[in-house]
Amino acid sequence: MAPILVVAAMESRRRLVDILLGAGYSVVEAAAEEDVLKAMSCVSPDLVLMAIVMPDSNGLELAAKLRRNFSSESLPIVLLGSIPPIGINDEPLASLVSGYLSTDVSADDLLSTVRRLRVDRG
Repeated sequence: MAPILVVAAMESRRRLVDILLGAGYSVVEAAAEEDVLKAMSCVSPDLVLMAIVMPDSNGLELAAKLRRNFSSESLPIVLLGSIPPIGINDEPLASLVSGYLSTDVSADDLLSTVRRLRVDRG
């Protein structure tokens, strides 16, 4: 299976990556927009877990850029943050991202979301 791209600050990213690796998933890590764009040019992830707040961008803008530039209409993108963005379930935002998880998501909830989105994708 293709890897999961995890885009977040080091502390959050490390925790998520440890959970995913422990469950047997392949993972590619990125911390900033430039890293994400390079990773997307080299691999085709099954899923993107991306922080809403990043040092040089924000998750919503970067999700839109991924959709435009990488023919990734069906790629599940899950935003990570301390609070969900306003309108996360509204049509425009729901068509851009597949969901939202808290940065302190439990391992069980993270893995459940990953399994569900990867199965939905086929």
